[in-house]
Amino acid sequence: MARKKKEEAQQTRQQLIEAAIGQFATRGVASTTLTDIADAAKVTRGAIYWHFTSKSEIFNAIWEHQLPLRDIIHDRLSLSDSDDPLLKLREQFITALQYIAHEPRQCALLQILYHKCEFSSDMISEREIRKRIGFNDDTLRAALETCISRNIISPQVNVDLTLIVFHGFFSGIIKNWLMNNDSFNLYQQAPALVDSILATLPVIRVSPDEGAYCSAPGNISPRAQSASMVCALTGLPNR
Repeated sequence: MARKKKEEAQQTRQQLIEAAIGQFATRGVASTTLTDIADAAKVTRGAIYWHFTSKSEIFNAIWEHQLPLRDIIHDRLSLSDSDDPLLKLREQFITALQYIAHEPRQCALLQILYHKCEFSSDMISEREIRKRIGFNDDTLRAALETCISRNIISPQVNVDLTLIVFHGFFSGIIKNWLMNNDSFNLYQQAPALVDSILATLPVIRVSPDEGAYCSAPGNISPRAQSASMVCALTGLPNR
């Protein structure tokens, strides 16, 4: 009996968290009341206080138990650690964007993070949330360094600047799409979007037939790069 009650309590707690995600994404965190969350979860307001002391505590619970996107998509990836690291990075980026576009819960979480929240001192910071749920900088850095060590991209690439560009690219794409989902098809255009950012990397291993780094269905070609972007990433002079 005690075990059943514990399971029911945990179920109610998760029910409140899921209801809060929906309400925060729709109304905004500041405009959502505990009554809104209770009504959406179909429980009494008193039930909320059994599990949480405040709205901020519910907000924090959402992110404390949220798996990083890199872990969520892991089983959806087909390439392994022994495969080409640049193609593996490409697959991870594409899969992440397509997961966001396809999964309403993930979309709602990012809507809260980017557009529906004004952070206060008793809430997990935006920086911490990004760190928890996004791609790990150390993992991305390791992937780029592996590409360099295997002569896939130029050793003159500035890895730190490349990481900044990656973060700016994905944040911008996701923010714009969340503001207007009809502006472009994120799921279908994910491969082209990812290829556009990877095309800024000075690839030095080329296909003998085409003189380009091939990554079907898209090509990552150094010939298509913007000269100014390449210079920014590599630190080379723009001539």
